[in-house]
Amino acid sequence: MKKQAIIIIVIIVIGLVGFGLIQGGLVVDLFPFDTEGRYDSSELNDMGVIYANRSDIESYNEGYSESDSCPWGFIHNGIDFFYFNNSDVIAGAPGLVERIDLNDWGPEAAHRYTINVEIKFNYTVSLWYGFEPWTNSTLAQAQQVAMFNFEVGTWVAKGDVIAKFLAKAGSAHIHFGVVQEGEWRDPTLYMSNSSYDELQEMIWDFHPSWSISYP
Repeated sequence: MKKQAIIIIVIIVIGLVGFGLIQGGLVVDLFPFDTEGRYDSSELNDMGVIYANRSDIESYNEGYSESDSCPWGFIHNGIDFFYFNNSDVIAGAPGLVERIDLNDWGPEAAHRYTINVEIKFNYTVSLWYGFEPWTNSTLAQAQQVAMFNFEVGTWVAKGDVIAKFLAKAGSAHIHFGVVQEGEWRDPTLYMSNSSYDELQEMIWDFHPSWSISYP
């Protein structure tokens, strides 16, 4: 009986400690993110662009902005890449495919069915690829998924062709962003200098006065 009471007390104490850590905003990583030697995950500072060629980009309308003081006039937590249909989508950084979410935004949405892909770089940093083929068809959503070169649990390397993009209408694009510790961040903070320059020059092809981001 004493042994059972001790076990119960230990369980309660562990639960209270865990609750206190969570409430205090401290996350204890009981299962550390392990790349198994594939790459150095200590810091993301050389992220690349996610297109193979500038000629794959049909237009450019929105970058990252934290206020409406930007050319597109609204807050936007990522960078939108308007690919031509069937263009290669490139991994901007190495990582593990953590999740593939099939979204249904309801019958009133202009683009009802989208797919969000999270590729985890390390324990706190993930790259998000929001595939928006601009469709109200589940068949088109499934077609885009069939064009992926990965599944949950796949490791990708920077520069890999991870998918072909399906564009079903003129507004089709990938909403690309970086999340660190649960917050959307300015993607340019993680880019290599050469990739930053490449992306800026691509944008200038469409809008000579625009910047990539407006923090």
